[in-house]
Amino acid sequence: MDISLKNLKLVNVIVKEGSVTKAADKLFLSQPAISHQLKKLEDEIGLKVFNRVNKKLVLTEIGQVLFNTSEKMLASFTQLNHQINEIKNGDKRSIRIATECYTTYHWLPKVIQKLKKENEHISVDIIIEATKAPLTYLTEGKIDLALVNTVNNHPSINFKPIIEDEMMVVMSRENSLAKHNGISLSNLSDQNLILYDLPEEKNYVLNHILQHNKGLVDSIQKVQLTEAIIQLVRANLGITIMAKWSVAPFLKDKELEAIPFTSNKGMRPWYVASLNKSSKLEDMFIAQIQYALRQ
Repeated sequence: MDISLKNLKLVNVIVKEGSVTKAADKLFLSQPAISHQLKKLEDEIGLKVFNRVNKKLVLTEIGQVLFNTSEKMLASFTQLNHQINEIKNGDKRSIRIATECYTTYHWLPKVIQKLKKENEHISVDIIIEATKAPLTYLTEGKIDLALVNTVNNHPSINFKPIIEDEMMVVMSRENSLAKHNGISLSNLSDQNLILYDLPEEKNYVLNHILQHNKGLVDSIQKVQLTEAIIQLVRANLGITIMAKWSVAPFLKDKELEAIPFTSNKGMRPWYVASLNKSSKLEDMFIAQIQYALRQ
C-alpha cells in the first residue's frame, strides 16, 4: 500500500494530542471520522497502530515507525512550504533564529548588525518566544536556526558544532574563593549558588556542571535577570557560574572575580541546529556567529 501524508499526519496528531477526541478537535473533524480513518489505515496495512492500555493509546511497533517518519516528513513539508512562500513573495532572503540561552541575546544583535552591513538584502528575525523550546519551534517550521548547547536524536534535525565557551565561577573579591587560581566542585560546598530562574531540565549548570547533584553547594538561589544576579554576587551574597563572554562586561568595576574550573568541566559546547542541510545564507550567518564567539 502507499502511506499518504494524510495517514502520517493522522498518527502524528493522535500521538501528540494523546487521544482521538483531542486529535479530532485539532484536525477540525468529528471523533467518528478520525476513528474511521485510523481503522481504515490499520485495515490497509494489516497491523494495529495503537494499543489501548489503561484507557490510553500506546503506539505499537509499526505505530512507532509511522510516528518517527511523520516527524521527519511533516517537518520537511513545513520547511518546503516556507521556502515556496519565500519564492512566491519575491525571493525574500531571511533567517528566523532563536537560542537556548537568554544571555546569548547580548551578543547576537551585533552579529546580525555586521551581517546586514555586508548583505543589506538579508533579513534576520530573532524569535524571542522560542527561547524556552528552540528545537520544538525548529521542527514546527517556526524558525530556521537554533543555537543550542544540547543535542538529541531527532531524525530531521542536523546539529553542527560551532564553538565551545568557558563557564567561569564568578564571585565578589571578598569571597573566600577569590584567592584561588582554579575552582574545583569541592570548593563550592559552603557557597550559595545563584542561577537563572529556569526549569531545571533547561539549566546547563545544574545538569552538566553539577551533574544534578545539588549537594555540591550549600544552597541554590534562582534569579531571573543577569544584572540582578551580578548585584547579589557583588554584595557577596553568593556566587554564580556564567560564560566568560557573558560576565566580561561586569568585571570592569574590579569588584568581581571570574575564575575558571580546574578541569575542562567548564567548557560548554554550542551547536547550530537546522532542518536538513543549511543554506548558503545560513552558513554565512553561522560563520559570523563563530567569529563573534571567538572574539
